[in-house]
Amino acid sequence: MNAPPAEPAHRFTALDSLRGIAALGVAVHHIQATSGPATWPLFAHGQLFVDFFFVLSGFVIAASYGERLAKGFPLRRFAVLRVGRVWPLHAFMVLLGLALEVLSLAIRPRGLSASAPFTGLHDPLHAFTALFLLDGMIPGWSNYYSRAGWTISVELLLYALAALAFRRGRSGLIAFAVLAIAALAAMFAGCDAPLATNAVQRGLTGFALGTACWFVHRRFEGEGLPMATLAEAAALLALLTVIAFPPGPFPTLPVIAASALVVLVFAQQQGTISRVLCRNPWVWLGQVSYALYMVHAMVKGRAIDIAILASQSFQMPIAQWSIDGDTPVKQLTLAPLPSTLLQLVIVALMLLAAHFAHRWIEEPARQWSRRLAGRL
Repeated sequence: MNAPPAEPAHRFTALDSLRGIAALGVAVHHIQATSGPATWPLFAHGQLFVDFFFVLSGFVIAASYGERLAKGFPLRRFAVLRVGRVWPLHAFMVLLGLALEVLSLAIRPRGLSASAPFTGLHDPLHAFTALFLLDGMIPGWSNYYSRAGWTISVELLLYALAALAFRRGRSGLIAFAVLAIAALAAMFAGCDAPLATNAVQRGLTGFALGTACWFVHRRFEGEGLPMATLAEAAALLALLTVIAFPPGPFPTLPVIAASALVVLVFAQQQGTISRVLCRNPWVWLGQVSYALYMVHAMVKGRAIDIAILASQSFQMPIAQWSIDGDTPVKQLTLAPLPSTLLQLVIVALMLLAAHFAHRWIEEPARQWSRRLAGRL
């Protein structure tokens, strides 16, 4: 039996911690509320943290696998490692959503769903597209069973494209860059088509720039970063600013550019902020970042379900259904202080769930995939 593939030689702990912070930003963003942290500008636009994920993913894949793929690392091993890294926990969450839908069919909980079980956004077709990671390929698709599934869908497509690009060498990387430029042009043109959705365009633009960041980093690796702490603070402030106050009609583009700057600066790990990020609890937050991203919507939804039941039972304005565009959403309606306290409780529950999801599902699946890849 072949030995499991070795861990990538490059480890960017500060960037891992920043990934955890970004996942936390997305989680708070998805707490619908009339007051409290979820309404603050940084979290109100927290969906833009996803663009940091795409840039960082391109950087990490290039650092971890680029050279190995160029030298003949088996594509089957790469595929097993990447699918095993992201799909098992995703599949578990989809199946958990299906189980809850069956439960709601059995008990018909009053006021906890905007539609009857397995209808509307709860249609079984959505479970199918979620489970097989098709959401990112379908224009305008939103999925009850996996709110985060569209990004995982796009990520797997990007992994495949990047693997082929690295395997082909310089010509492959040039083709990958041209494809990213085409995605950027399609974004400006407002194109949104199957397999070339806005989600794919957004992901490809960020991922390709992240890949380019790796080559820049490798070129200057080992050289000192002038005024490292100031550079880290400025890069981080730039990213947080364009997320909190997104400029222009294409807000993802400034976020992608600022994310690339953050990745380049923090990959050096030379400033005070990096040293802080290389310690707990930030390291732990980075370790559970993927699990947090996958479980937060489920935890938030069930917490607000309880708040709605409490509102109905005790006639208290804790939470209610509201309309966001054409979509009904569950929303906390407390005053600022109690809303903030309740949101902190929800975040704590998200982090607790992420800890156990990482420990019991994500990490065992990752180890299993490594053993399987070692036999290929």
